[in-house]
Amino acid sequence: MTAKRGTTYKIVISIILLLVSVLSLAPFVYLCIASFVNDMSHVFENGINLHITLDMLGLGNYSMLFTENDGSYLSWYKNSVIITILFTAISVFFCSLVGYGVAMYDFKGKKILIVIILSTMMIPFEILMLPLYKEMLFFKLINTYAGVVLPFAVSGFAIYFFMQYAQTIPHDFIDAARVDGCGELRIFFQVMIPIMLPAFATMGILQATTEWNDFLWPLIVMSTNKNFTLTVGLQTYLSPYGNDYNMLFAGAVLSVIPIMVAFLCNQKLFISGLTLGGVKG
Repeated sequence: MTAKRGTTYKIVISIILLLVSVLSLAPFVYLCIASFVNDMSHVFENGINLHITLDMLGLGNYSMLFTENDGSYLSWYKNSVIITILFTAISVFFCSLVGYGVAMYDFKGKKILIVIILSTMMIPFEILMLPLYKEMLFFKLINTYAGVVLPFAVSGFAIYFFMQYAQTIPHDFIDAARVDGCGELRIFFQVMIPIMLPAFATMGILQATTEWNDFLWPLIVMSTNKNFTLTVGLQTYLSPYGNDYNMLFAGAVLSVIPIMVAFLCNQKLFISGLTLGGVKG
C-alpha cells in the first residue's frame, strides 16, 4: 500500500506541475500567435479573442517592425544586447572577486564588510534614484552605456551569492596551489574559476535577465530615441494618442530570444549552481 501511495502521490504532483506549467506558458504562447495577426482589432474583439484562425495570420507585423520608425527597433535591440553583455561581464567578474576574497580570506574588519554588503540589499532603488542621477550628470554619463551599466553592476546580492558558493570549496585547493608557487590572482583565475563555473553561469543568467528586463533606470539615463533600450523603446508603442499593438506584440516576442538562448545554453550549469556546492566531499 505504501508503494502504491507513493506512486499515486508522484502522479498527482506531476499532473499538478504540468497544469501549472501549461497555465504559465499559455499567455506567452498566445502572445506569439497574436503577434502574427495583421489586424489587431480581431485580437481585442470582445475583450480578448481566443479564436484566431489561419486567415488572420501573416508576417506583416514583423516586417513593419524592421522597416518603420527608421529601424529604431534594431537600434534598441543592439543597445540592449551591448548593455546586457557589459553589465553581466562586469558584474560577474568583480562580484566573484569580492565574494571569493571575503569568503576565503580572514582580515581585519571582515564582519563589518559583510554587514555593509548585506545592508546594500535593503536600500530601495527609489531612494538611490535621484542621487545616482545627479552623480551621472556630474560624470557626464547621461545618455551613455556606462551611465546605465556602472551604478548597479556590482551588487550586494551577487557578491553574497559568490561568497556562499566559495565557502563550499575546500581550502585544500588553495593550499595546494600555493605549494606549487601560484600567486593569489593565479589561484583565482586558474583554480577557482573552473570550480566555480556553475556559480558563474547561474549569476550570469540572473544578472543578464535583470539587466535585459530593466526599464526604469535606462528610461532615466537614456534621453534620445536611438539610445533607448528595448524595454524603453517598446513602451513608446503605447501612448495616449494610440497604441501600436502590431509592432508591440512582435517586438515583445523577439525580445525573449536572447535570454531564452542564454538559459538553454547554460541550463545544466544554472541548475547545478543553484543546487550544488563547488565540491562534494
